[in-house]
Formats: sequence, structure tokens, C-alpha cells
Amino acid sequence: MIALFNGIFTPYYAMPAFWKYWMYYVNPSTWFSRGVLSAVLPAVAVRCAPAELARFDPPPGSTCGEYAGGFVSSVAGAGYLEDPSATSDCGFCPYNDGGEYMASLNVQAGDKWPAFGIMVAFAVANWALVYLFVYAFRVRGWTFGLGGLSGRVAAVKARVVRGRGQEGEDKSEA
Repeated sequence: MIALFNGIFTPYYAMPAFWKYWMYYVNPSTWFSRGVLSAVLPAVAVRCAPAELARFDPPPGSTCGEYAGGFVSSVAGAGYLEDPSATSDCGFCPYNDGGEYMASLNVQAGDKWPAFGIMVAFAVANWALVYLFVYAFRVRGWTFGLGGLSGRVAAVKARVVRGRGQEGEDKSEA
């Protein structure tokens, strides 16, 4: 469940509103992924393999750059044409660098340190909760209304221990 809502497996824009505005932000793996991606990918150049390119043919008498250059620069806002001077079999790659790819995942280059801080806060909060619950249940003996349940569990445990003790005595007598 956690991996589905970190914005990597299911892109942020494709999530239902309930999950997009709630689970995405409380999910620790979102912040880990955002931190790692924003630290590594912005400076990486992307070169699409031939099979990854969107292929099209320009109108007769024009080049790929003349036909699709305006689209790439103004509408798409990202990516590159494989060979702008080609007159047929044009190839378009949707990403020019890692920053353009990160934008599709709702990750910005400046997310590195905020994501690190949020991960530290998650770690400290979990550490504090572990110590709080150990103190509350083990040291103070608080039950939070579960005293009857813990009493029944203790009774079952005592029977199991007594049963094991009798088995051991039976074996030693034989």
C-alpha cells in the first residue's frame, strides 16, 4: 500500500484526489524517493533509445525541426528532437534531462533537503513513540482500556507454561 502512493509507481497526477492530498504526503517512502531522486537526477542527461522515441513524419518539403520545433519548445516544454534536420522518420524524446523526468513525478531539484528533514522527523517521531509505548505499557503498566485482554492473554500464557512443565515432569518420571 505504501509503495503505491509514493508518486513513483502511480504518478502524482494520476492518483485519486483522496490519496493525492493525503496519503501521498504522509507516506515516508514519498519523502525518501523525492530526496534520492532530487539529489541524483537533475544533472543527468537523458538520451532515449530508438524504441523509446515517438516517431512521426513531417509534411513533404519540411524538416522535423521546422514541423515540430515549435511544439517542442512551447507546448511540450521538455524533450528534444532526435534529428531536427531530418525530412522523414522524426524522433521525439519527451525528456532532455533528469529534471524534466522528475517534473513528471512531482519532484523538484530543490526537494533534497526538505525531504531529508521530513525523513529525520519521521525517524525521530517513530523512535519517540517506541520509547513512549515501552514506558507506558512496561514501566507504568498502563493498559489503555485493554486490561481485560491482557489478563486473558496472561492466563493463557500461564496454562501453556504449566502444560509444558507437566510434560517435562512426565518424561522425567518415565
